[in-house]
Amino acid sequence: MILLVIDIQKGIADNRLFNFDSFIQDTKKIIDAARDNNVEIIYVQHDDGPGTGFSVGDWNFEIADQVAPTASEKVYIKNSSL
Repeated sequence: MILLVIDIQKGIADNRLFNFDSFIQDTKKIIDAARDNNVEIIYVQHDDGPGTGFSVGDWNFEIADQVAPTASEKVYIKNSSL
């Protein structure tokens, strides 16, 4: 069993999203439960490409602080949603 945390990045993880506070709190609870039960957590970040403001090295690209991975958790980068 694994938990996938997909595209919860600083550039889109804010109050513009409907019911954001509940979403982020619930996501954090799920991540904490997974960690407490030794469930592997894998993070996926979306990269729009250089110059978009949403690419590797850009602030918007970073995983939201509230749900950030630990040093031992895997993080993968995708550049397509197809």
